[in-house]
Amino acid sequence: MNLELTPAQKRAAEGLLSGIPAAGVLVLRGQAGSGKTAVLEHVHALAGGILLGVRQFMRSLAAGPPYAIEEAFLNMLEGAVAQHNLVFVDDLHLVTQIVTSCDYPRGFLLDAALTAALCDAAAQHKKLVFALDSAVDLPWPLRRRAYTWEIGEFAAEDYRTICRGVLGEKVADRLAATVKKCEEI
Repeated sequence: MNLELTPAQKRAAEGLLSGIPAAGVLVLRGQAGSGKTAVLEHVHALAGGILLGVRQFMRSLAAGPPYAIEEAFLNMLEGAVAQHNLVFVDDLHLVTQIVTSCDYPRGFLLDAALTAALCDAAAQHKKLVFALDSAVDLPWPLRRRAYTWEIGEFAAEDYRTICRGVLGEKVADRLAATVKKCEEI
């Protein structure tokens, strides 16, 4: 299903698109279910590059020992940066949550891997765009170097856009009319 971005998602996408020429590292943040992946896919379709997600990370992780999370992440990024000028990394929070919980013994090593990846990308004049859940702390290297955009709270028009995309125009209009009648009561 190819859904239209909501107004809040469009604002975030426009922010990322305007930031790509100006910044080396960008971050898209949003609550769970706010459409971070949809925004990244939209910006990726317009700007090019490569979009990496959990599937690519898991493939990289499977190539080494299971405790080598940081190395797998760094290898995934290095491979993408070597072949593309623009690299999108979706769901970074899933990786950061692993290394910051469950008594993981190498928790701060991900910061080292991120620092190395950011430095390598900058030296090669490559761009990195990360997306992560706004409920998760931004890793320190990104806090220091990245321009950040947030998908804002959804308003009524955002929900209308979602309903039109999922339900179709006719059903969404009927739903809106029913909601309006309920509000009048």
